[in-house]
Amino acid sequence: MGSNWFSRCELDQRFSSAMPYPYLPPGSGMKWLVYDWDQRRVVDVFVPGPDVEETFVFEAVAKFIEQLPADVVQVKLDRAGDLVSTSSDFNDDRAWIPFYPPRTDFPRRVPTIRRRDLTEVDRLGLQVDLTAYPDRSRPGETRKVVFKYYVTENSVVTWWHEANCVLRMPSHPNIVPFDALVVDRIDHVDCVVGFTTRYIPGGTLHQNNNRVVDHLNLRLGIVHGDICPWNLLIDAETDALQLFDFNCGAKLGWGGDEDNRLEFEYEENRNDVKFVIFTVYELITREFCFRQEFYPDELDASGLMKKSKWTAHKDAKLDSPITEYRRVLNDWAKQWAETDKQVDHFTKALEPLNWPALRVDPFMAWDQTPFRRRGQIRGTLTLMGKDFLRWERPPTRSMTLPEGQRLLATGEIVQDVPGASTKK
Repeated sequence: MGSNWFSRCELDQRFSSAMPYPYLPPGSGMKWLVYDWDQRRVVDVFVPGPDVEETFVFEAVAKFIEQLPADVVQVKLDRAGDLVSTSSDFNDDRAWIPFYPPRTDFPRRVPTIRRRDLTEVDRLGLQVDLTAYPDRSRPGETRKVVFKYYVTENSVVTWWHEANCVLRMPSHPNIVPFDALVVDRIDHVDCVVGFTTRYIPGGTLHQNNNRVVDHLNLRLGIVHGDICPWNLLIDAETDALQLFDFNCGAKLGWGGDEDNRLEFEYEENRNDVKFVIFTVYELITREFCFRQEFYPDELDASGLMKKSKWTAHKDAKLDSPITEYRRVLNDWAKQWAETDKQVDHFTKALEPLNWPALRVDPFMAWDQTPFRRRGQIRGTLTLMGKDFLRWERPPTRSMTLPEGQRLLATGEIVQDVPGASTKK
């Protein structure tokens, strides 16, 4: 199953948690809502005793989560972290189901594909998979695409803005192109549950770091917000850099989505020019400590530019002296300093992108001060007989499938139709 990210990540990358019941009787124990991003499932975990740490919970859950039946929603552990009991009662189901907007809320011209038509090829990270589906333009062949989706309610607004931003971008040689909206049926309505982009097999600049970037052209009023070597891909066919992953994006100068915690708000600390400077420096020197040790507001590009000497790493293959890279970078930054004074808002850009506000079904707009949720508890939906999507899938370590079987993006394992083409 490829180089699956979950086969090599740390426990605190595979799992995340929340404590839905922080006010249990003193000394009785603690409850954690644990997310397993590999299996895309949520389990309510009770641990006896006070002051239970997250690390202990993750280590305990990791011992049994892959053997736990798919319908189990709650478990109880003992003080040693061993499994004591399980529950599959929907009344114990504390997982949140996010709101998925209807297909009609997106432009009609945008291509779509059904989730069940995507075959999982690899797991690239949290809520990002490499998938394939039959290529309509080339009968008998399949197209590989990156499927980006969301399974938690706190991702609804971020995803809405990212999807609308990416699908509206005109074709550009340095931006990974949008492919299609992914839809699924919920309560007899086609809803958008994710989107796909073209798969670029050349790897990232972080993996193939003998290239550097000296210019990224922003003319759409959109700020990427996270330019770095691992968000720059290399198109093996054209040898061109392609920027992807706009989940930290923003509209230039915009104050953010006022109805949704100011999502997609422009932050000067995530200025793309600053991040390009750091990216060039990192690729030349291989010093990645700045991104690892400091927050965006602590990164000082001017200090980096004033540094007397940049020392090239022994593996850096440069086609010009470092002084030339610094000269071009410095001139480009000065030009942008003047441009920033004129284009300080996305509406002043040459081809500004914009899109409508997110509209949420009132039943799924669950508000409780000081939190605003864009989803509903799965147990409540079950009790009311409402339909919802299931994302659970087998864990990575058990994914050696017999010949002729495929894992769909729905989490379902199916048998290939005899004689069907598998050419890719």
